[in-house]
Amino acid sequence: MLSSEHEWPIGPDGLPTRDAARIILIDEDDRALLVKGHDGSDPKHEWWFTVGGGREPGESAKAAAVRECFEETGYKLDEGALIGPVIYRDSKFYFADRTRRQKEYFFLAKVEGFAVHRDGWSSDEKNLLDDMQWLSLEQIRDIEKRDRIYPESLPNLLQKWLINGWDGRCVKIDEYND
Repeated sequence: MLSSEHEWPIGPDGLPTRDAARIILIDEDDRALLVKGHDGSDPKHEWWFTVGGGREPGESAKAAAVRECFEETGYKLDEGALIGPVIYRDSKFYFADRTRRQKEYFFLAKVEGFAVHRDGWSSDEKNLLDDMQWLSLEQIRDIEKRDRIYPESLPNLLQKWLINGWDGRCVKIDEYND
């Protein structure tokens, strides 16, 4: 549940805070799987982001990324297929009537394109996730002209990784969007 203290316990700064893990899934045509969602308390507040979500107590970032991938897409991925972490992001944002903080690790995974299955979606995901699409970098660049994409640097990083591969460095991003 979105509002549960288990999922979003109050952090040292007084904000509901959670650790999360995400996957940037890339298919054989160099398309990334992105999710479009909205804020239930403000349906006009929409954005695109990667597959992933909150870590369970004691769960590693890789295990959480694999679990979230399966729950959100129906695709079973092995932890050994994950590259990285490629990004560590500390973000503070307004969502569900309050400012929240999320600390998340992102991984890359090259996969064969697949059809998304939504059978594992929680009630929150069913209410807040609007779309999931395989998108080329050109399509992502077009989307960023009119919609928000998180992390905001994802299109530039994706372009770099598609051209040069991952350089072995975990990029640190701080985004504070209150």
